[in-house]
Amino acid sequence: MSNRTASHPRLHALIGDIANEMPEDLAREIECALNEQNLPVQAPTFFACLDAIRQGDGADGQPCNARRIGADHHASLSRSLAGLTALLDLLQAADRARVEGMPQEQLGSFHTDGLIVAARQLVREATHCLERGTP
Repeated sequence: MSNRTASHPRLHALIGDIANEMPEDLAREIECALNEQNLPVQAPTFFACLDAIRQGDGADGQPCNARRIGADHHASLSRSLAGLTALLDLLQAADRARVEGMPQEQLGSFHTDGLIVAARQLVREATHCLERGTP
């Protein structure tokens, strides 16, 4: 299939190269709908950032360097990551309950926000462990 980036720029910016696999009539219809919104054509920044993250770039956009950390920092990092995993499990369950459950079965915004704040704090602690543990 030919590359239709030029003929469907908004669609390509929205979903990336998978736009090339769409049937032409569907791609044209979606492009027209996106065009009607009068939004400027965006570069696929989200996908570029996602690709960079997958390639191991750090938060500053630079490639991550191998780090060695001591046993004490390793243990702290391990605990932070275990806690973060548990929080993400809770947030995913809350999201599923939001989609599939009745309103009274859902986690409230206060508790959801609390879980997000706790997750951010665990990420900060893990980051500090990596920074402190670097020789």
